Amino acid sequence: MPDYPAVPGVKIIKLNSSNIDEPDDPALPWKLEMTFRPPEFMIVAFVLMHSGSEDLVVKGNTREDLLRFIELENLAYHPRLGRVTLTGPDGQEEEVTKESLRS
Repeated sequence: MPDYPAVPGVKIIKLNSSNIDEPDDPALPWKLEMTFRPPEFMIVAFVLMHSGSEDLVVKGNTREDLLRFIELENLAYHPRLGRVTLTGPDGQEEEVTKESLRS
């Protein structure tokens, strides 16, 4: 079985829909945060189970590693994708649009 995620230098820190909640890894300076809307056919159940949205937090060595993770997982085209934020080692946050991820 291959290692997950498939991008070296990338680690999933949090995915509330899968009960992944790892401690932050300060050795990985870049952070990706993605928020997904609840599935429309089960909004009430999803909100009760996961407190609203589905949240994914991933840490990586570089911005390019995190963008590669998004590409390999095809997350830019996920139908429930809401917000995407990249945070650099300097703490500077950058909100990324779906359109820019798809180009």
